[in-house]
Amino acid sequence: MISHLNFSSFLDKIVRNLKLTPKKLLKWYSYVLIFVPLACAALVGLRLVTTATTFANLLKNQAGLSVGVIIALCDLIIGYFCLLNLEIFHKRKTYRVFMVTQVITQALVGNFMCVIMAILGIYLSQELPNEKQINLKAKLVINLGTALLLLSFVLLVIIEFKK
Repeated sequence: MISHLNFSSFLDKIVRNLKLTPKKLLKWYSYVLIFVPLACAALVGLRLVTTATTFANLLKNQAGLSVGVIIALCDLIIGYFCLLNLEIFHKRKTYRVFMVTQVITQALVGNFMCVIMAILGIYLSQELPNEKQINLKAKLVINLGTALLLLSFVLLVIIEFKK
């Protein structure tokens, strides 16, 4: 059984070996959120070429792919915002709330690499200074991203029940 101390020391070893800081992790997290949707777009493009169909027909015929495109666009927007606005995440509350919502929403839609990185972000947030309230720009992106990813999760559940 894994105890809290064992898990904490495991995370500490990862952070120490990778020389991670909260800012460095957020930068890598942003790159992952940008790269994965681009890879998804390349795969969709490959499928379009191999099936000789249009993008609209492909989305109409495969509901799961349609939801995947929504998730990819949402991740791309969140990653791009984070990469452009790294400085607004330099306080603990904003950083921690962002990472907690990312753990929950990314786990719901199945992005487990993002979940692992967000768990490391939650762990690293203790290194940041405290703040009274969450940054307004970050709050907007957190709420919008959470809403879109939760909508995607609901759509995935509906698709599964219709099978």
